[in-house]
Amino acid sequence: MTGRNVDFAGGTRLLHNAGAMRVSKLIGPDLKRVLESTPEALTEEVLDELHPEDLAETMGELADPQVRQLLAMLPIETAAELLERLPEERAAELVQGMDTRLSALLVTEMAADDRADLVQELPADAREEILDKIEQHEPEVAEDVRALTAYDEESAGGLMTTEYLTIEPALSVARAIEHVRQLARDQDVESIYYVFVVTYDKLVGVLSLRDLILSEPDQQVSDVMTENVVSVEADQDQEQVAQEMARYDLSMIPVVDAQGRMLGVVTVDDVIDVLEEEATEDLHKMAAMVPIEESYFQTGFFAFVRSRVTWLVVLFVGELLTAGVMEAYEAQLAAAMDLVIFIPLIISSGGNSGSQSSSLIIRALALGEMVPGDWSRVFYRELGMGLALGGMLALVGFARAFLGTGISGVDPLAMGLTVGCSVVAVVTLGTLVGSLMPLMIQRLGLDPAVSSTPFVASLVDVLGLIVYFTIARWIFALGF
Repeated sequence: MTGRNVDFAGGTRLLHNAGAMRVSKLIGPDLKRVLESTPEALTEEVLDELHPEDLAETMGELADPQVRQLLAMLPIETAAELLERLPEERAAELVQGMDTRLSALLVTEMAADDRADLVQELPADAREEILDKIEQHEPEVAEDVRALTAYDEESAGGLMTTEYLTIEPALSVARAIEHVRQLARDQDVESIYYVFVVTYDKLVGVLSLRDLILSEPDQQVSDVMTENVVSVEADQDQEQVAQEMARYDLSMIPVVDAQGRMLGVVTVDDVIDVLEEEATEDLHKMAAMVPIEESYFQTGFFAFVRSRVTWLVVLFVGELLTAGVMEAYEAQLAAAMDLVIFIPLIISSGGNSGSQSSSLIIRALALGEMVPGDWSRVFYRELGMGLALGGMLALVGFARAFLGTGISGVDPLAMGLTVGCSVVAVVTLGTLVGSLMPLMIQRLGLDPAVSSTPFVASLVDVLGLIVYFTIARWIFALGF
């Protein structure tokens, strides 16, 4: 455990950077107290002791007026960086409550992609007011924001930033290095690790900074650049962008239009946010919930109720079919009460196998490992898997049913065969339903995650009971 001293209003506190406790919980109350009593004690030197991410997290513990007060005290560049690290919705609320001049200055200093995301969260009137103010002093920034906000938020264009480095292919390596150095000094560039080679705005190559530095000074850029550039188009979905970057192990990917003209770049930090957002959304759907965007404690009670109740009602109605199936076989249950004992065993084995298959297929679809057209390969693979797994479980189920004491005088062999055959059939049915349903849903143009684990389990429960009672009827009809 390590610690450091931070001086708030003349008092010294030892902050422990322990994984068990978040920094915001440690310094949030102190920061709030100082802002209320002696805000002048919060000098720039004190705040510099905190990592920007920790300070942004701490701001999440403060009320909006206190956060605005803190942002107003900081240098514009620092305040803009903190604003970038806040959730977009919170940042938009803070900006709306500030003086328009200060809001415009903060937005101007933000990174291009973060700036566009924040502006998109603002109401139309507030958005235009801030953009008009920016346009008075930084017309190029205002134009850039308007261009970026025209793209869909979940597309490559909505993710990209226009802050990147370009050079011409005819330059020598020595001149290119000097050009890059000058641009990096004069412009607020997102990253200098990749330099893109363009001719009349058309992307023709790319160079890593390492390749540029290690090349001979008198070589031309066109001789050392990589011509086969991996790029995405502006209207591509953000999930496809993330897949391309992961596939080619890129930290930055260029965004081009249909003619190959360079529009911007998407950086790895934005892709990480996309992956987290997509994974969270899929997990919520797989848990039979309407996806929520806020964190657990930031989401209101009734918002949680709304996100959960819809699917719970659907699943509840679906489970009512289970009662209907049992009513339909009431006479059979009355004649052989031993059948009731094994109902939980049968339906849980089918539901569990279906949930496993569903999770595997949904993940494979998300990673692009398969497409709906692969359904026949999946069918035969899961059919074999279901028979193999069901056969193993059937041996255990047969032994338990055969050796168990009968309640209604049913022949032990008949009961063992009923349970064993049912387990094989239900597990196989579960694997097929769980694997094919996501493929069918994606073929319909929907998110396969909606074929959630609870939904598959509920469907297999109903089908499993029908299979169980049908097999029991056939075996008992043989005269055991």
